[in-house]
Amino acid sequence: MKRLLVMGMAIKHDSTMSHSRNGDCLMRHWSTFSAVLLALSGALVLAAQERPYLTTKTPITLFSTNDGEVNQVYKLTDDQTTDWELKTKDSFTVIHLGPDHPPIISTIYDTVPCTILGTPTMAMSSDGRYALVANHSIRTELLKKLKLPDGPQTNADLTPEMLKQPKMTAQLVNMLSLVDLATPDYRVVDRVIFDDRPEHVLAHPDGKRFITGADKNFYIHRIKNGKLLEVSRNAQPHGVPCFWIHPQGHRLLATQGAALTELPATVQWYSIRENRIGHLSQVKVAREVSSKLLDSSYILRISPAGTRALICQRSMPAGRDHSDILVADLTQDPPIINAVVKQVSDGSESFAFHPNGKMAVATGLGTDHNCIVVLDMVSHPPRVLYTLDAKGIGQGIEFTPEGDKLFVGSAIAGRIEVFDVIGDYQLRKNPRFLNIGFGHNSLTIGPRYRHKE
Repeated sequence: MKRLLVMGMAIKHDSTMSHSRNGDCLMRHWSTFSAVLLALSGALVLAAQERPYLTTKTPITLFSTNDGEVNQVYKLTDDQTTDWELKTKDSFTVIHLGPDHPPIISTIYDTVPCTILGTPTMAMSSDGRYALVANHSIRTELLKKLKLPDGPQTNADLTPEMLKQPKMTAQLVNMLSLVDLATPDYRVVDRVIFDDRPEHVLAHPDGKRFITGADKNFYIHRIKNGKLLEVSRNAQPHGVPCFWIHPQGHRLLATQGAALTELPATVQWYSIRENRIGHLSQVKVAREVSSKLLDSSYILRISPAGTRALICQRSMPAGRDHSDILVADLTQDPPIINAVVKQVSDGSESFAFHPNGKMAVATGLGTDHNCIVVLDMVSHPPRVLYTLDAKGIGQGIEFTPEGDKLFVGSAIAGRIEVFDVIGDYQLRKNPRFLNIGFGHNSLTIGPRYRHKE
């Protein structure tokens, strides 16, 4: 009995001590957990203090061209009517982004003419040193209402000496401009005049050549000592082209037609062999596809895998309905448009494919109410996952090489919006954006040029 009491007392005593020890242990664990939370929050605050700006994982350059004409048609006079006197200047904006510095942004005015009528992508050399910009004389009836400033405006007005001057204010010239991004003032180092009308220019995947599509020819150029050298001129009879180069570099896909008419565009397939571009076939819409090409079906983009192309059914806003995205299968010979994504947005302007191969994003063309549209590219056919609010008249759109950010330019907001990528399909709008010249009409991305030691 005594032993039992002792044992009981012992047990009671041990139980009390155990609760005390457990309590002390919990307190110590809580203190440790609180310390970790404080350290973590402090680290996050410190990180935010260290990087209170947009960064990218690697140094890159964004090159935006900005069409003053398209911005001007949205400007109003004091009595709230359209101000038809052209006051907004053509410009380009260079944006350097990196992991350890704020965005470095510079907008240069009146040196490079550009127009919104065409694919919203131009070209950059593979080392990031040069940017190439095409301009042409085609204008819509709305843009023809603008009163241009006095001075030269067309090819016929220019002299050889004018082509060498720093300034170039002519709006209706058919021209390819070469900008040296290694110079402090982003100098135009060469200008080439065309007999026909160049829509836009892209860099070939080989990193050495550049292809310009015009209404009568495809041109191939190289850059040598800061000058554009024409390598070949390849006639084509299918009209104004908006095109994309296959990632393997051996094919070219183009939407073509008689611009600003009621005739529907066509899709054409070309070969690229050495320095020659030759027509292969027309890409037709399969009978089972419940959509069709329109007179404004003028912009497309090929996927990084080279297996499919997305085609804008209507590259013009309407404000009354939503247009489709046509899907071309490039694995077939000849390729065929065999799928459609229905009623996507009020017109579409361009596409960006995420490096993961699963997601693509399309820009809409609404003004007051606009969006970007996220597409599931794993699905057959591709499908709309969701839409996100975006500034009016979306134009250029590009992912970073690592796929962690998406850049979307607006023609009327004077900015490039930034979306953070989360997982395989999620986009979240970043509150920070990048100021550019007004009238944005194209966006090109490339590496930041580093001077050779």
